[in-house]
Amino acid sequence: MFKQRSITPNLAVLCLATALAAVGCSEPKFYPVRGKVIVFAVGPLTEGEIRFRPVSRPKLVASGKIQKDGTFSVSTPDHGEGVLEGDCQVAIVVEPTAGKRPIAERYGDYSTSGLGYTIAPREENYFILDVKKAGN
Repeated sequence: MFKQRSITPNLAVLCLATALAAVGCSEPKFYPVRGKVIVFAVGPLTEGEIRFRPVSRPKLVASGKIQKDGTFSVSTPDHGEGVLEGDCQVAIVVEPTAGKRPIAERYGDYSTSGLGYTIAPREENYFILDVKKAGN
């Protein structure tokens, strides 16, 4: 016959702590993000870089080059394609050509761009960003 054993309180606490630690250490989830940048009353933005900065983990910035047709897709360094799930601030960085900017300067900074999007857990997140040209 076997003797019935009970779990000691210390062992129960250790098991619970281990389980909670495993849940808390899950890898962050990244989801594909694509889209298009349109300059109001002009057409697609044909240059520059777009950056998505997660509010929950601001150091995990995802970025991508804006193509000639205004489209973009972004990736996060060391994590591959996509953006961290959740709310993100967005900035669009465009170097002036011949001293002129194609879009308002405010879009180059997260705090003044006014652009924010939520990355949802789905196969693809697609956004159309309407921005104003420089001087507006």
